[in-house]
This record gives sequence, structure tokens and C-alpha cells, in this order.
Amino acid sequence: MTLSFHQLTLSDRDVMQAVTLNAGRRNCNYTFANLVGWQFWYYTEVCVLENAVVLRYTFDGQRAYMVCTAEELSLELIEALLNDSNGDLTLIGLEDSQTSQLLTLNSQLSISVEPIRNQYDYIYRRTDLATLHGSHLNAKRNHIHRFRAEHPDFEYRQLTPELFDECRRLTGIWREEKNDNHNDNHNDNDNQNENETIEAEKQVMETIFSNWDTLGMIGGSIFVDGRMVAFTYGAAVTNDTLDVCVEKADRNVEGAFAIINQQFAEHLPEQYIYLNREEDMGIPGLRQAKLSYHPEILLTYNVVKVIGDRLWVIEKMTEADVSLTVDWMVRQYGFDRAEVEDWVRNLHFNWPLSVKALDKNGDVIGLLNMSDYRIEEETPQILKDQPELIKSLNAQRYIAVFSFIVAEKYRGTRLNYDMLMTIMPELKANYDFIFIPVLHRLKTHQYWQRWGAKEFYRDKDCVYYKASPF
Repeated sequence: MTLSFHQLTLSDRDVMQAVTLNAGRRNCNYTFANLVGWQFWYYTEVCVLENAVVLRYTFDGQRAYMVCTAEELSLELIEALLNDSNGDLTLIGLEDSQTSQLLTLNSQLSISVEPIRNQYDYIYRRTDLATLHGSHLNAKRNHIHRFRAEHPDFEYRQLTPELFDECRRLTGIWREEKNDNHNDNHNDNDNQNENETIEAEKQVMETIFSNWDTLGMIGGSIFVDGRMVAFTYGAAVTNDTLDVCVEKADRNVEGAFAIINQQFAEHLPEQYIYLNREEDMGIPGLRQAKLSYHPEILLTYNVVKVIGDRLWVIEKMTEADVSLTVDWMVRQYGFDRAEVEDWVRNLHFNWPLSVKALDKNGDVIGLLNMSDYRIEEETPQILKDQPELIKSLNAQRYIAVFSFIVAEKYRGTRLNYDMLMTIMPELKANYDFIFIPVLHRLKTHQYWQRWGAKEFYRDKDCVYYKASPF
């Protein structure tokens, strides 16, 4: 079996949903709207087989796969995925029943399973959320009664494009409240990560709004005194399950979250027996809130590692590899050969920390060259622009990434990760941070950013990143 992947686009909807809507897999990650919305973040690619949709993600330089199928995972498919992943396969989002079946495959593969509780999906019966019947939901009914008493003239409106500006306004209020809360209770790194996620969610929402009808979205909103105080929207993940992708409300309006939850369920088409309200991300308050509605199904989420034969080996480089480095940089980056040769002679290459990767035939397929040169020597303009910064940097121990090149065939695999991990113990033991100059025209900026590298300077040629050993 050969797998052929391509970048996910809107045009994949019909052929993918012919499988996913009927597969019975209610995992929110199979919702086509979610996949399209987050494609920019995970570089999502897809391969559609006769009875399965295979998704390939690239994140932090690593590949991971999801498989949506009603059938059991075949050994033939696993072997094809192993080949695509170069012998080190990560499957995400598998339910317990799938992992149990996978462990019974008659093979010599090494398989490990890790449940990820923070990613379990909360799935409810739509009628339970709409009616809130039963003593176990007394508190929820009381929230609704209180909201109705305080706002007897509230309106439920179907979410349509003319209301999107109101959604943006309300999301802005929600974002400000969330930022204020996190600034009070988290450190700077937590806040930065949270802000990056919020900005990503904003981009996802704009993608959804721009393709509302094409994606088959369904939404609802609550208005009080002519002003939107809550909205939500979702899309089908299976024929009988709707995934609630987004829910926002004004926290200053008590009961706004409760009423949009109840009203949306009440107004949905009856074909939707279940509502998937997605994961809790390990946030204690969110977990408590989701559990308090008593889900019908807590859908398990496992990460499965399957190890086959390695398709490469990684070796230390020596000074004998100078010509190899020059050839690769000329070929891959289009540099002038004499200029590269000059760099290699003068930039104090750290050969003991430089590595190369070879395939099974002994051909070189990747290089990671490290250098001990000083920042202010090679980029003197930094010394003029930011003398205090250079002074502080030179009081620390650092090493530079001179070049990090992977053969085109192996880009997006674990090869770059494996090369970096080979020298990581030495980096952690001997250096305070890594210095990474990246030419503007290269495509590796986002790779290093995802590793946590932060820009601290740029000039006409490069962006300069700094990262602590990972």
C-alpha cells in the first residue's frame, strides 16, 4: 500500500466526509471545519482511501497521524504509515477499542500506548442539554431560571453572516477578560503561550466565517436588550453528532454560558442525537464545568507509538566532512561556493557537536553543523545597535547553529528532530542557550519558533533567534 498525501483544502470536503460522517468516530478532530480552520497551525495533509481518511500533521518538526475509519486498523495500513514516518510512527486520537485491537496485530512491531486525559472529548445527548431533566441537573436548571427571570425579553437568534461583526465584538471582550485574568495568575511564558493560542483561535474563526456555508456550519446566539451576550457554532463530525467548535459569552452577564448551551441544543435539528463539546485541556475549572453536565460518553484519546526499523543512522561529523558541508550549502541554498568555503574556514566549526544522517545505503540525507563563533564578531552591527544586549550575551555560554539541512525527501519527518536530539544532552550540559541566524528567504523560521526560539535582532540578511537548550 502506498500513501499519497496532499495539503488539506476546502475541495476535500465531499470525499472526506463520505468517510468521516459514516465512520461512527465522534472525535472532534475529524470535524472538517476544525481541520480546515487549524490547517495553518498543524500543516495538515490528507490521504483518502476507500474506507479511511488518513491525516498527517507536522508540529514541532515531528509528524503525527490520525486515521478515521469504521474498520479495524490493518497491519497493511500500519506498515504503510511506518514507511511514511521513516520507521517511527505516532498515531494520535485513538479510542481504547482501537488501541486494544492494534495491540493484537500479529507483527514484530514495538507498540506503546499513552492515554491523554486532557484530550478526552465530552459527548452529551442533545436532549439532555436541551431539557436539563433530572435531579443531577438541578443546578443547571436554576441557572437558566435565574437568567430568564433577569432577562425575560432575551432573544435566541440563528447565527448568520450578518451577525459575525457582533461575534467579533463579543470575542474581543472575552479575550480582554481572559488576558486580564491570566496576567494576574500566570508567569510571562504562560501568558505568551496563551496569547499565541488566542491569536491562532482568532485566525481559525475568521477562516470559519469566510467559508460558513461551504463548511456546513450551524450556530446560535443570545441577545439581551439588542446586544449579543453569547454565541456558539459547530459542524457535523458524524451523521448523528455535532461538534461544538466555539462557545463565547460575556462573563459579566450571569448565566450567559448556561443559556447559550441550553438554547443551542434546543434549536438544533433532531438528526443530532449527540453533541461533542470537545476536551477540557486539563484546565481544572473547565473540567469541573464539563463534568457537571454529566456526559453520556467520555471519549478516550490515546497516543500510540509504533517503532519499526530505523531508515537512517546519525553519526558525528569530522573535519573531513568540510567538503560535504560546502557541497550541501551550495546545492540546497544556492550560496556562492567560495563564500561558503570562507565561512567554514573562519566560523570555528564545532565538529564534535556536528552530526550527519545517512540512509540505509550510506548516502547522506541531512546535516546539522554547529559553530562556536561570537555573535559580535560575525554580526558587528548588533554591537553598535544593542551594546548592552551583547554584553549580557557574552557573559553566558552559547553555541550557534550554522546550518541545518535535510534532504527534500525527508523534510517533515523525524530526521531533523533525531539529529538535534543526538546532541541535546551535550547542549544542555554545556550551554546556556543556542543562537540561530536564519536568512530571511529560508523557510525554517517557523520551525525554530515552534521549538521556542525567540527573535532578538534582525538585519537586512537574517533574523537572529535565541533559544535555551530544549
